[in-house]
Amino acid sequence: TLNYSESSGNTESSLFSGKSKAVREGLQWRNTFKLEGDNETAEDADGVETRTAEKYFASAKADYKVTQKSFLFGLLEYTDDRFSGYDYESSVTFGYGRQLIDTPAHNLKADIGPGYRRSEVEDTGDVQEEGLVRVGAQYVWTINENATFDEDFSSEVGEDKTVTKSLTRLKVKINGNLWGSISYEIKHTDEVPPGIKNSDRKTLLGLNYTF
Repeated sequence: TLNYSESSGNTESSLFSGKSKAVREGLQWRNTFKLEGDNETAEDADGVETRTAEKYFASAKADYKVTQKSFLFGLLEYTDDRFSGYDYESSVTFGYGRQLIDTPAHNLKADIGPGYRRSEVEDTGDVQEEGLVRVGAQYVWTINENATFDEDFSSEVGEDKTVTKSLTRLKVKINGNLWGSISYEIKHTDEVPPGIKNSDRKTLLGLNYTF
């Protein structure tokens, strides 16, 4: 998925966002890999340009199918967000998941499990280590052959902070493997370093190419 937005007026700004997702479905294993990057710059009335957002994210998830509807999972995530107050955030979680709904129109999976998170505070270099419990859900509504709606939700409840993420998206087929999309994304952290906002929100228009 490629997303780009540009605004003008008192402040000139441009945002580029790229997301890729690869899923390998086997008889016993399902592997999911994600890569994401955001880059935003703003220019004021005097022509001074500053970077206002820069974020990189990677994850790898392996699901072991216990039955047709249930699975065990392992998940690794790494975030490098230059404006979050942290040098990096990484986590590993394991747990149990289940297919709750599986029809031609609706698909819903949910998972839950314990894990561990490590974060390094940017200003002080302090390293925070904590146990956590993750809950997640992924829902896809196939409206028709030319339109889909999906929601990807997760919340990691830790000893020091809770990180909740939500991605809501509507995709419409343009032709062949090319889709247009509009999405709303939010990440909320209840405890953040001083001077950092708790929530990051994005609304994006993009192009998606599926293989």
